[in-house]
Amino acid sequence: MKPDIRIKPAAKAGRAHRIALLPGVPGDPFADLPPALGRSARALAAMRGFEAQLGQRLLLFHGDVQWLFAGLGPLQALERPGFTEAVGRALAELACNGGATLDLLLPAGLTWDVEAQARWATEALAMAGYAFDPYRSKPARERRLDVALVAPPQAATGSRRGGSAGRRGAQAAMQRGIDAGLHAGAGIHLARDLVNHPAVVADPDFVLTQARALAHEVGARLEIIRGEALRRQGYGAIYAVGAAATAPPALAALEYGRRRRGRPTVALVGKGVTFDSGGLDLKTSGGMALMKKDLGGAALVLGALRAIAGLRLPVHLVAVVGLAENAVGPRSYHPGDVLRSKAGPTIEVTNTDAEGRLVLADALALARRFKPTHLIDFATLTGACSIALGKDLLGLFCDDAALRGALQDAAAATGEALWPLPLWAPYRKKLESGVADLINATSDGFAGAITAALFLREFAGDVAWAHLDCYAWSDGDHPLFPKGGNGIGIRLLIDAVTSIVEGDLHVTG
Repeated sequence: MKPDIRIKPAAKAGRAHRIALLPGVPGDPFADLPPALGRSARALAAMRGFEAQLGQRLLLFHGDVQWLFAGLGPLQALERPGFTEAVGRALAELACNGGATLDLLLPAGLTWDVEAQARWATEALAMAGYAFDPYRSKPARERRLDVALVAPPQAATGSRRGGSAGRRGAQAAMQRGIDAGLHAGAGIHLARDLVNHPAVVADPDFVLTQARALAHEVGARLEIIRGEALRRQGYGAIYAVGAAATAPPALAALEYGRRRRGRPTVALVGKGVTFDSGGLDLKTSGGMALMKKDLGGAALVLGALRAIAGLRLPVHLVAVVGLAENAVGPRSYHPGDVLRSKAGPTIEVTNTDAEGRLVLADALALARRFKPTHLIDFATLTGACSIALGKDLLGLFCDDAALRGALQDAAAATGEALWPLPLWAPYRKKLESGVADLINATSDGFAGAITAALFLREFAGDVAWAHLDCYAWSDGDHPLFPKGGNGIGIRLLIDAVTSIVEGDLHVTG
């Protein structure tokens, strides 16, 4: 059963369960509490060594109220990732069966205004409160997360008004922040759901159904090219990958907003291989076990569209997903086949388990039809990237300095970390074919993530382009990321697209 998440602003605390976010030393973290509560908290903190450092928590029962004090450390050193993690860990400690009814008291003294505090807190609550269990034989008890956000005294709103007008301003600012955080949370939940469904359910047709519902929800125009229409229209690479599956392959383009003079057009492209058996170059059972997550790139792109549309950013946004199941059957494509892509280059198939770049080649071609100023693709593309960077770091390939800077700034702000990797030109020769324009995969085992990115660059055209290689799955060892599809990359994209819209780009080396 999906959690019911309700978050609202409140003028003061009044519930039996309360989380208080407290600044650490210097100073008394309990200074703003009522005197009797403060004395009890100080006594317990002295016994437990609680100094309100980031990551510390202290549980106290006072009267009929259960308090959880969550440390933030020195406020001048606090950044958004630490703040959201503190909220997530505190919720995990108080929540029962995934649900809770509580007050969350925001701290005084932060340099962020109360709208930003409310937004980041809401994002954290939505992420930590996520649950996915529709396939259990016995429905879970209803999970309701009902949180009242309480602003600190004299909360900063950007207004100089005091008294009741100032309080009303703080409430309105908090509501704006809550709304923004819930839109981000909805996008993350959508992405996680798509990855978490089993492949027998989440085939290309299922994802198309979700895309139709999303387009209707946000008012996006939707174009679908499916099955034989792909072959007829020249999308030969994605068609070959999905030809053996029961549900035919498809491309879907969702267009939000309209092209206007002076407004950027951002195209997001996602790999949506709904299950990857490896094709005739069959994976081992261990390598196949998590391959329902191979649609993670498409899930992220759809989730990002949901969030950005909810935030009403003034952007012309196009989300393109390439959907196929890489199955084994009488119509499987073969090693040695030569495929003709929509963009023109022919591709010799050297490994059917390097199918994601074939899907993306045609998806990028469709995205370029919308004449984007910025083109960003997400894909669970290579095991080589995960081996190099682990599961939590996104691999970034981008030779446009301004776009690279926007993505790196967004990663630093959100904590959705990435690491730049080189588009090393000398490795381009590894992709040369004796019978076609390109091969789809090298066989020497070296630089697999780089050669995959170089392959994609052949189809990105003359536009500011970035490729992000992601893992799309978490093991459940972080409070904001329950086990399963993680949605990592959506908050990063929200921030990066915001920077592109506002023209707040800078060049990085």
